[in-house]
Amino acid sequence: MPQLIWTPAALLDVQQLYRFLAEKDLNSAKRAVATIRNCIKIIAHQPHIGRPAKDMAPEFREWPIDFGNSGYLVLYRFNGVTAVILAIRHQSETGY
Repeated sequence: MPQLIWTPAALLDVQQLYRFLAEKDLNSAKRAVATIRNCIKIIAHQPHIGRPAKDMAPEFREWPIDFGNSGYLVLYRFNGVTAVILAIRHQSETGY
């Protein structure tokens, strides 16, 4: 099973997402973070689950995570041994 590493930037993305949602609904914020963490664990078992990231080198992949009426995109890099979580953004945001 590949090693799974979170970058500081990806962890910050989750913290910011949590703070944003918690202002409106604390339970929703907790559920969103739990959903993201659980889905990212799957990447460690199935690192090719994500689609190739557009306009990036082949080792960069993105995986959509459904949440509510929308969801999030996880950007990660898989080099055959390690999956590095690089960024997480809401599906309505552009760029990483």
